[in-house]
Amino acid sequence: MLQDLQGLSLITELTASDFDLFKTAVRTLLAKTFIIRGIEKERELYDFAIRNASLFDAWFSCMDASLVRDESLGVVSFRGGGDTRLRLGREETCAFLVARLLYEEKRAELFLTAFPTVRIGDFVDRYNAMADEKLKKTRQKEIFRRLQSYKVIAFDASDFADPEGTMILYPSLAMGLDRDGIDELMAQIAQVTAAKKEDNPS
Repeated sequence: MLQDLQGLSLITELTASDFDLFKTAVRTLLAKTFIIRGIEKERELYDFAIRNASLFDAWFSCMDASLVRDESLGVVSFRGGGDTRLRLGREETCAFLVARLLYEEKRAELFLTAFPTVRIGDFVDRYNAMADEKLKKTRQKEIFRRLQSYKVIAFDASDFADPEGTMILYPSLAMGLDRDGIDELMAQIAQVTAAKKEDNPS
């Protein structure tokens, strides 16, 4: 533990401007979990975090947390203990999974934009099919706002209910839910859906 904390001495080597970047990066990670290289205003923070990973590792180890980085995705993430981990309800979890699956499908396609995108209407259709129930518009807006606040998706307009609107899929989806996590959630959703059908046979 004390060996890990030796990295904190690196903070004394930062210039005034670098110290400001360090503070901004830490605040961003604690508030939004992710820093994404492809977001123009975050590129400098991302590059700084990668260059100074040892300092971030030492800083976060003081709160039993860590800096997770994936340079192939262009994402760095704050990963805390059990008290700081993201907790989602059933509908939000299903929406997160749908967004993650769509990201995986579309990331291999060629895009003129920095990130894969999907029509909101296509997302909702996919959600309804997976959840085996229709997502109400009021609840849809609430779920979208929450996932957007965690910086895993974004929108090109403020009307989250417009089926022709565009949802932006960030690479933080892949860091937040790996292949094993996808398989686990798919199994859970299938189990819940099967139980609902048994309770309410058509």
